[in-house]
Amino acid sequence: MTAPPLASPVDLVGFAASQVLLDGVGTEAGTGRGALQPVLGALADLFGCAAAIALRQDAGKELIVLAAHPGPAAADQDLLAQLSALSAVHGDVAHRGGSVKAALTFGGRPVTVRLSYAAPEAGRCLCAVALLGDPARFAMECQATTRGIAAIMAAQIRHANDTAELAERLHAEREARRSLADQTGRLSSLIAAAIPGILVSDENGLIAQINASFCDLFGIEDPPGKLIGTSTADIVLRIKGAFADPSEFVCRTGAISTARQPVEGEQTASADGRTFERDYWPIFVDGDYRGDLWLAWDMSGRTAFAEQRERLLAAELAAREAAEQAQARLAEQNVRLQGLDEAKTQFISTMSHELRTPLTSIISFTDLIMDDRDKLAPETLSSLLVIQRNAGRLLRLVGDLLLLSRLEQGVIPLDLAVVSVTDLISEAVSSSSARAADRGMTIDVTVAAGPPLRADPLQIRQMLDNLLFNAIKYTGQDGNVRVRATHDGQRWRIDVSDNGIGIPADELGHLFDRFVRASNARTAGLPGTGLGLAVVKAITELHGGSVEVRSAVGHGTTFSVYLPVSP
Repeated sequence: MTAPPLASPVDLVGFAASQVLLDGVGTEAGTGRGALQPVLGALADLFGCAAAIALRQDAGKELIVLAAHPGPAAADQDLLAQLSALSAVHGDVAHRGGSVKAALTFGGRPVTVRLSYAAPEAGRCLCAVALLGDPARFAMECQATTRGIAAIMAAQIRHANDTAELAERLHAEREARRSLADQTGRLSSLIAAAIPGILVSDENGLIAQINASFCDLFGIEDPPGKLIGTSTADIVLRIKGAFADPSEFVCRTGAISTARQPVEGEQTASADGRTFERDYWPIFVDGDYRGDLWLAWDMSGRTAFAEQRERLLAAELAAREAAEQAQARLAEQNVRLQGLDEAKTQFISTMSHELRTPLTSIISFTDLIMDDRDKLAPETLSSLLVIQRNAGRLLRLVGDLLLLSRLEQGVIPLDLAVVSVTDLISEAVSSSSARAADRGMTIDVTVAAGPPLRADPLQIRQMLDNLLFNAIKYTGQDGNVRVRATHDGQRWRIDVSDNGIGIPADELGHLFDRFVRASNARTAGLPGTGLGLAVVKAITELHGGSVEVRSAVGHGTTFSVYLPVSP
């Protein structure tokens, strides 16, 4: 809106009053700020000023622009800083609602400012008007006009603040009433739905609240709503018959007593054999008596439940003590078994050492005698071959026992080296090829390219030899054995497969235990000690790996060994 031509300061003040008040009524905020722009424009035109600015002080006494003419002056931060500094220096003028004149710069040129304040509100200026222009035009009527406009604007802002505060108070009061109504409604709902019987009376002895539980406990047939406003004494007379000793309930609860002493958790017997527990509290508000509160429970079921709970707790305690005793006995048995296992392991280790020396001597002297086999009789040579074969078999058994014992005890250190998986498999297959050829079998080998393995080469060879030995032994004439090796970047997988007799599914879980052999191998009369796979598992786990088996009777077996590249 643009102000009409105004001939005098009186006309301008009248225009400002009508516009600010009109804008204050018509806007939601009610401050009249929307009418300031045309009023400031008329003020600047009337006194020939370069700019007119309306400001207010915030809570920190800093000046904030309400409106300005021309509009860009409101964004002039340098000008606002100069006005703020001027207001800070002349704080006493702002405090008494006066006016101050000073020299500033505006738009890069020196100007004179006339800064007029409205009377403060709670120590803070609600509105001030600054005129920037020729000091010769700043006569007394200019000062009075700017102060008048500032006062009009401050009055409207004060009115808007009062209106907003009043609206806020009314809103808070409405919310408080709504909250009280909600709480009262919730309280009534809770009382109505509460399990204990509840009776609340006022200071006149009239029932204010009573719930259905209270009526049900004492056989009162009237609905709770009908009892509101009736005398408490009538209710007491109606429920006395529910008790074996009616006077006890009346006296102890204070129902007809003026002593009004609280009663908590006292129990009494009912006429029908039930056990009641009741509480009574007089209600006081700021020291004034406002009524009574009764609570009543039927404790019969709870008493039986408590007794049952005690029995269950006693049974649980007895079971726990029995379990602890059984656990203690089991721990003792485990200690004894561990001791027996250690003694057995030590015995096997000792016996293995003791047997190796005579067996080695037997084999050595047998080999020495057989060096002159041309001079031996056929019967003698045949007997020596039997001795050599069985002594070698017994020596391998002793060696497996000794190796397994040391592996389980962890007394064999790993002689780790960087080895080629291809080379290890080639060496193992080469040493087994003669045995395979004797049975008309072939060994297919496929090894993928991959990183070297950090492992003990002698033990890995032992593990591969055992797997190949079993595959050849349990595969029929003209059978086939396959060796596959792959890697996934983290570990190698070595599969040794055959198409032999297979292993029953229910026996796979114990196949790697010591002295365990498949039942069909024993039935077929195939020799073995049941130690080879136990050695395989021990060596693999010592290298941080694992071993798995898959088999089907009559279709062969596959052992899969997983070895990390760097254990």
